[in-house]
Amino acid sequence: MNILFVIAMKKEANKIIEHYNLQKQTEYFYKKNNISLVITDVGRNNVTKKLLEISKIYNMEESIIINIGLVGSNNLNIGSIIEVKNSLGYHFDLTPFGDKLYHTTNSPYKLNTINELKEIDCYTSDGFVQQTNIKETCVFDMELNTITLFPHKNIHSIKIVSDTLNANSYNEFNYDEAIENSLKYSDKIISSYQN
Repeated sequence: MNILFVIAMKKEANKIIEHYNLQKQTEYFYKKNNISLVITDVGRNNVTKKLLEISKIYNMEESIIINIGLVGSNNLNIGSIIEVKNSLGYHFDLTPFGDKLYHTTNSPYKLNTINELKEIDCYTSDGFVQQTNIKETCVFDMELNTITLFPHKNIHSIKIVSDTLNANSYNEFNYDEAIENSLKYSDKIISSYQN
């Protein structure tokens, strides 16, 4: 069983690389035994580009994908760590055409969870979401829904709330502590596939 971490930013990847003792293969690809990590950079286009490149040297179809990253939220507190239960696109309001609000290809996409964290829906946007009419608690990122479009055995996503729509508390966010806490959940995901 192969594990592929798909991470947007180098800052988000550093602790994961250290935790699993991954070795640099290319500028953005790290590997040790059956655990690999790719740094995609932020946004849908960058995810598409890097995952297409990595698919030339790595068999994603045989991998469990784990995405860990920072998100914004409409209701959750900064520092909250959640698991994504559904990935949705956050493009355009298509309700005038009879479609669901923000309906996109592969949306909603149900992710795998380990049932140890609060399970929340994640909306993938092309930019920072600064206001929304979504009332239920959710998180916003710029990559996950694109990741779901690539072949994989299963996909998990652990998100860390770094900012909210109603507070400017990003300066209070302790990234190192949050990523350390999220790694115990990635360990549990990995061990769940080894049993």
